Amino acid sequence: MLDATAFGPDPVQVVDGPYTGVIPGADATSVSEDCLTLNVWAPAGDTSDLPVLVWVFGGAFLTGGGSFPLYNGARLAGEQQAVVASVNYRVGALGFMDLRQVPGGEGTTANCGLHDLRLGLEWVAANAGNFGGDPGTLTAFGESAGAGSILHLLGSPGISAVLRRAIMQSPGVDMTQSPDVAATVARSFTDNAEVSDVAGLRRLEPEAIVEAQFKTVMDMMITVGPMPFHPVVDGSLIPGPPSELLQTGAATDIDVIIGATAHELRLFHQQLPEESSEQILHHTVGGHIGERTGIEPSPSDVEAVVGEYRQAAEGTDWTSDSDILTAINTDVSMREPIERIADLRASTGARTYLYDFRWCSQADPDKGAFHAIDLPFAFDSFHVDGWREFIGADNSAEALGRGMRTAWAAFARTGDPSTAELGPWPRYDLDQRMAMILDDTPTLASDPLQRERSMWRPSSDG
Repeated sequence: MLDATAFGPDPVQVVDGPYTGVIPGADATSVSEDCLTLNVWAPAGDTSDLPVLVWVFGGAFLTGGGSFPLYNGARLAGEQQAVVASVNYRVGALGFMDLRQVPGGEGTTANCGLHDLRLGLEWVAANAGNFGGDPGTLTAFGESAGAGSILHLLGSPGISAVLRRAIMQSPGVDMTQSPDVAATVARSFTDNAEVSDVAGLRRLEPEAIVEAQFKTVMDMMITVGPMPFHPVVDGSLIPGPPSELLQTGAATDIDVIIGATAHELRLFHQQLPEESSEQILHHTVGGHIGERTGIEPSPSDVEAVVGEYRQAAEGTDWTSDSDILTAINTDVSMREPIERIADLRASTGARTYLYDFRWCSQADPDKGAFHAIDLPFAFDSFHVDGWREFIGADNSAEALGRGMRTAWAAFARTGDPSTAELGPWPRYDLDQRMAMILDDTPTLASDPLQRERSMWRPSSDG
């Protein structure tokens, strides 16, 4: 149940979408438990050499599915004349629990969910021509944990034989687990499941797995973080953390678009207790500085950073200690690390493009450009599940969505996201650090994260 080696490459179920009609007899309902399930959409008619985009869903490595209506690729495939696929992969304990140090777990496989994704990408590469796609353009695109999965696979040996390009929307960068941390998570899970070895895990009913997962997430929240089921360094599929591997030149032949939303953690914004908000703010900022520099900061160092963010917030509605902390956590956990990935790639000459998504919710301005707001833009799925109303999508959202989708498809086709809709989009380099600002009126900006980088990256890192 928990071992990727138990799953062979066959059979692979292909589920066609409204634009396909090119897989006679494909069954959209019967999915065997030993299948790797994909969804595929392709423009109708006699097509060939189309760009191929493969979606990797997010969900904190704990939930999600490629068949969610939000991720229906029919509109994207038809609008952009592209083959669009999505790959399901195991999540939670089934996909991202490392059993190698659990009794009976010798010889088991870590990162089962990533093995699923790689197998899916390999299948799409081998079969893209059957749908009119050009496998030489295969581009993985994903958001959040999906983008993080792609980021980890960039360091996977031999991945460039399968993957030509990657688009990573809001990936978490610095959360790769060590085997020791993963073993701590596994021990928590087995304790919560009340089993002592892998044989006991294999006998668990689905309900028991879900219950143990929930308890483990709660138990690990403080010591490990909110995503305890996460890719781990396994020495084979994932030889090391992405930052280390990219620094040594991994994936230089894979083109990349990478970026974040401007206010990622507004989605998870919480009000601090009024009586202790300033203390919590300064304590958290001190911890961030210490983690980045290895030196315990002075109170004046902490206050200098907080002061920078207070100054930046002047004239906005986000001036409370809670708002300042959310902005800081957004930069520390998402925006600056993502730019660091772009820097690492640029330093090795790898073709890379950076963006900053700033279109803000019109329905709830307090959320701003929150984590995952960009999802319906990528698929033209504003009409699905109330997303139009949830974010207040208007004509500017529709236009930006068309611009993004055209750029994503152009990038898949040629490796260059420049389009008539967004205009020229130059490669990211360490001189100009050009980024595409995705907003009502998309514009180019030089070094838009200079302030954040100066505060959160040790000077020795550039």
